[in-house]
Formats: sequence, C-alpha cells, structure tokens
Amino acid sequence: MSRCASMLFLWGLLTCGAVSGQERPNFVIFVADDMAWEDSGAYGHPHIRTPNLDNLADAGIRFDQAYLTCSSCSPSRCSILTGRYPHATGAGELHLPLPADAQLLTSPLGQAGYWTAAVGKWHLGGAVVDQVSYRRDSRPEAMGQAWVEALQSRPRDQPFFLWAAHTDPHRPYASGTIEIPHEAMRDVVVPPFLPDEPEVRRDLALYYDEIARFDEHVGMVLAELESQGVSQNTFVLVLSDNGRPFPSCKTRVTIPGVRTPFLVRWPAKIGAGRTSQQLVSSVDIAPTILELAGIEPLATFQGESFVDLLDSATAEIRTEAFAEHNWHDYQAFERSVLTTQYCYVRNWLPQLAGTPPADAVTGATFRKMQELKGSDRLTAFQLECFESPRPEEFLFDSVLDPNCLVNLAQDARFAAVLAEMRAKLAGWQMETEDAFPGQSQLTPDGFDRESGKRLINAAHPSLQKK
Repeated sequence: MSRCASMLFLWGLLTCGAVSGQERPNFVIFVADDMAWEDSGAYGHPHIRTPNLDNLADAGIRFDQAYLTCSSCSPSRCSILTGRYPHATGAGELHLPLPADAQLLTSPLGQAGYWTAAVGKWHLGGAVVDQVSYRRDSRPEAMGQAWVEALQSRPRDQPFFLWAAHTDPHRPYASGTIEIPHEAMRDVVVPPFLPDEPEVRRDLALYYDEIARFDEHVGMVLAELESQGVSQNTFVLVLSDNGRPFPSCKTRVTIPGVRTPFLVRWPAKIGAGRTSQQLVSSVDIAPTILELAGIEPLATFQGESFVDLLDSATAEIRTEAFAEHNWHDYQAFERSVLTTQYCYVRNWLPQLAGTPPADAVTGATFRKMQELKGSDRLTAFQLECFESPRPEEFLFDSVLDPNCLVNLAQDARFAAVLAEMRAKLAGWQMETEDAFPGQSQLTPDGFDRESGKRLINAAHPSLQKK
C-alpha cells in the first residue's frame, strides 16, 4: 500500500462508522511474561486452555510472523514502549532502568488527552514512571482484578491506554508437593529440544497452568470492556515479552526465543478471523498506536507502523526483523535477522556455552538435563546448551525448521543466503549504531552456569548489595 493510500485508510479509521475524530480508539496491550508463540489454542496447541485468546484470534487478526527485539524481560518491554531497539534505549541489559530522558509512547498519548495506565509488571525503572497517569502492581493471582479496577477507575470522558503486564507464566512454579493430574502430564507437548522425561512434562504442565491463568485474566478485562460499552472501539493486542523459560528458548534470538504470539482485535475496524503471514516486530507497536490515535510519531522511533497490515493481507511493512541478546544473568552478545524464510544468528562469543537464564538453570527441566548429560538419553541438539565452543554463525530454515535444530551455515547450498543475511545484519547495525565493543567491555556472568546461584562478586548493577 502506498503512503497516500495508507493515510486515506487512516483517515477512514478516524472519521467513519464507530470511530470519529471525537471518538479516538482506546488501547489495551496484554503482555504475558515468558510465553512461547505457539503455546495457546489460538496458535494450534491442542491442550493448553486459552478460550479468551482463541476468541480474540477468531474476532481479529492472528499474526504468524511476529518477532520481539529481545528474548529478555526488561529490555523487551523497554523496547516495546519506546519504539526503539534494546541497545538504543539505554537499558539493553536485564534489570537496567530506562534513563530519565527516554520517551514512552504514553507521553504523547497523555499530551493528546489519553488516560494512560500501567498495571502489573513494570520493569522499566523509576525514572519514567511519571509518563503514565496510573500505575499499580499486583500479585499474579489478583492481576486480572487489578486490570479491571484500573478500567473502572478511569475518567469516562477520555480515551484510554492500558498496559496490562502479567507475571505469568514466569518462573518459579509451584512446589513439588502439588499433584498434576495424569491427563495433564499426558497432554504435554514436549518440544524436540527438550527430553521427554516425567520431570520435564511436569515442569511444562505447571507452565501451561500459568498460561491458563493469564488467559482467564485477559477474559476478565474483555468482559469489563463489554460491560462499559467500549469493546467495539478498543484496539486489543496480546503478545509476550520473550520465549518460554526453558533451555533453548528464553534469551535465545532464534525462533523459540523471539517469535511471539501477536493477536489484534478491534471490532470497529478489523474484520474477524484473519491471519497474517507478514513480518511485524514489537518495535513497530509504538508507531502503530500513535498513528491510530492520530498523533505524529516520535522522532526517536526505530520501528514502522503496521497500520497497513490491519487493512490488507498482502501489504508489507518490512522484509526482515532484528533481535538481540545482551546480558541476561550471563555474558552474551548475539544478534539475529529473521525473514519469512530464514533465521540468521551471529554469535560474538562462541567460546561461551548457550546457558539458559538462571531461573531456567534452577528449574526442573534443566536439572533433569544435567542429570542426563553423561548418558545417551539426550540428543545432540539437547546437549547444545552445555557445549562450548559454539558456532559463530547459525542459519535456520524458519519454515521447515521452526525449532531451529539444523544449522545450515556451513552448507554450501546456502552460501548466497548466508551472505545476504550477513549484509542485512551489517546494515541494521550501522543504521542503529550497534557494534560489538569487545568481550572485556561486556558485563561478566552474574550467576554460576551450573547451579544458577548468584556469584558473590557479580558486576551487574542489579546484583550489587544495597
């Protein structure tokens, strides 16, 4: 779609039907914490109970090629709300706060008359908290009610933006004393990069249970929107901040780490039951919301509005997405390029093992994998998270190999693809001023790679004693 056509479409959104210049759309952004893109009924999982997510997909658009800029909690969230890549936000590592001069998308929304709220997990630091009108935390079990109470307390004469950020399905999970029904264990779908063992099935079943709670809380908000009579003109988006908290997922910049569920519903203007195979990145969310609100994009934005994709199945806003892995418990510097066909990863620290985050290291699945490491019960890929050195480059076929198991980087048949992906990464790094500073300039490990325990002399600011 041309830019002229795009503006005509936007004018139609803002002036026709239920949406007028005086009745701008509301926005609700639901953020799951560590939920894989495929782990809901909406994306075809046969057993996880997600009726509300499934209904959202049926009533709107399910994006199948949506990617995060980072598979790490706070850098991912900072990126979404600023519309910038993690290394460009000033908070590219886990737990680093956004600097005071960072601009959230809520600032121009507020200046344009929107009531803005952030309820649940914040993880952006204190310097930017004044850029929302309403801010509340909540226990996981009460999150849905906290979201509802925020909507009930809003001023009724203003459009609104709600950042509804859950802590499900983040670890730690319930203690081993809880009984998991036999059918729940049987129904678990074990990804091929994890061993099919009872301990792993139980760990995944607990993860499924928290996804079900997240879904239930989403449903509470959808019901409240309906009760208030604002459901038709509310743009609802559901996504995750990174992949599932298991080995080969969270912190990885491959598909299991950075592909995200991405469901959009806006009954006033989006048709039901659509799917999109077009690429979209989480860095595109902020520019999209401002465009739909009739607000000029911030000069600081690095993403592209996906408004065109709401009206057309064939529109294209980008040909590749980019993701990065910086410090998340362990030293790292990786970048990836993702297209509809391929996933390319450059690893600047091949001498380091691909250790999952510390909360996964202490989890039941990784513990079982450590126990099996010396046996023949782990596949070569399942052993990958223990081994070093690792390759400097990876290339995966995203269509045939979405679990990213077979590295094609050394296959001569893909030499041209490899060269093209290298060039795409180099161009993006130059454009966004991203460069490897040398290992000595990177934050060292903050946790032991075997036990997951915090190191006494950890250098990261978040690990220093107060």
